[in-house]
Amino acid sequence: MTTECSMTEKINKIAEDSVAQGGAVGSCCMVFKDGRELFSGAYGFADRENNIPMQLDSIFRLFSLTKPVTAAAAMILADRGLLSPDDPVSRFFPEYSHLRIMDGDKAVPCTEELKVIHLLTMTSGLPYANNYDISVSAAARLFDDVINGQHGGTPVTTEDFARKAAQIPLSFVPGERWDYGISADILGGIIEQISGMRYGEFLKKNIFDPLGMSDTGFYVPESKRERFTALYKWQNDGLVPDRDNYLGLTDYTSPPAFESGGAGLVSTISDYSRFAQLLSGRGEYGGIRLLSENAFRFMASPKLDEMQRRTMWSRLSGYNYGTLVRVMTDEEKSEIKTSNGEIGWDGWTGTYFCSNPETGITVLYFTQIAGAGTTWQAAQVSRIVYDELVRKEQQK
Repeated sequence: MTTECSMTEKINKIAEDSVAQGGAVGSCCMVFKDGRELFSGAYGFADRENNIPMQLDSIFRLFSLTKPVTAAAAMILADRGLLSPDDPVSRFFPEYSHLRIMDGDKAVPCTEELKVIHLLTMTSGLPYANNYDISVSAAARLFDDVINGQHGGTPVTTEDFARKAAQIPLSFVPGERWDYGISADILGGIIEQISGMRYGEFLKKNIFDPLGMSDTGFYVPESKRERFTALYKWQNDGLVPDRDNYLGLTDYTSPPAFESGGAGLVSTISDYSRFAQLLSGRGEYGGIRLLSENAFRFMASPKLDEMQRRTMWSRLSGYNYGTLVRVMTDEEKSEIKTSNGEIGWDGWTGTYFCSNPETGITVLYFTQIAGAGTTWQAAQVSRIVYDELVRKEQQK
């Protein structure tokens, strides 16, 4: 039996059993090695209630898989000499010259400069609205402003969001620790400022069009709507439709004013595989180089010191953090059994990828479940791929 055959059977069983047993409504998976497709499969339903089967061109909400794209966009500008990680954010938005920071239960003036590198590494102190202090409450109000603007005729744009975020008291001194938040959304605004174009336009011109990612953007045109996957959530031990919108995002039926650099993109697994292989290829895909070697190394190298790394989520044991991507540095400690040098991320809706420039392996597993992140299926598939393509070779 060939390596690909064995791997195919194992992946198919995981994905098919998940749908049959109610652990997923649908999913897609793709595996590549050195630019060659070894596996692809689609399972279950893109929209169960309307009996629409999942396909490799089904369109998913990427959520945080948007962030690595934003990091790549920033690196493109760095290659052009238009952006430096050491730039203060106030260079682009003067509002950041007068930041405040939390001191106990009070907000006081912040004496430290917030820099682009802090945004790229999630060490900015700008949080998501996921706790209950003054800082995260301010972040929640900002997302409320976005939502209210959508309905009230005064939409908040990407740049508006970045400017308004300067009113949020920082949770900590920039660079002090790692904390997942709205940093990538601020970067989207900075990229607009530098490029003089809307963020989605910049991505299309500089990443999506060169890579042939024709189904990736910030909304789903009507002509593609039938391919848009339904979203589900766990309720009473089963998956039910989830029709809520999150993080200031819309229903994706028209171009949004706020193009979220942290969560806003939609894409197919086939499209995103091209971006993921760009990272396995050290900034090059299909003979097209989008990132210089230096820019790619900066993006994919560990950035956190030991103190910062300790504040990462426990599920990221074995990883450090690069620029809006995880970087595996200790495979023995990791829950996901790939190998050192692997980079990637996951989305809140169950979209996942890992790329490894050392092994040339790219794995993607997409599903459509709110709150899923890295699913157990994605972790299992990654282990199977590395067992077949790396560890068996090492044992020979």
